[in-house]
Amino acid sequence: MNKIEKLTLALIDAAGALGLSKVDLDNATILSNSHEYGLAFDTIVTQLYEYDIDIDIEFYNLVVDVAQKMRIPENTYSFIRELIRDKNVVPKSVKDKLAEILHLLKDNT
Repeated sequence: MNKIEKLTLALIDAAGALGLSKVDLDNATILSNSHEYGLAFDTIVTQLYEYDIDIDIEFYNLVVDVAQKMRIPENTYSFIRELIRDKNVVPKSVKDKLAEILHLLKDNT
């Protein structure tokens, strides 16, 4: 197993830990197994963004490291920076769920 493949699989595993769907993880794994590491990388990054999945700075640094090793330009993945959760900020997904719950409670009173 070469270094790029190892890094890609680590990225896939980390994305799974963050909550990316099994379907997307399986697609990225299939691409990686077919030596389509750039497409696997793009699948992970794009799907995290599409599903608005919070990431941490450590995951973003892994993305940067993998991208640099694969010579992927920063402008093709830097948009996921906005997914980095701040320990002092409530994630958007949590805010949305709380708003939904509050709305239901208000309707029941």
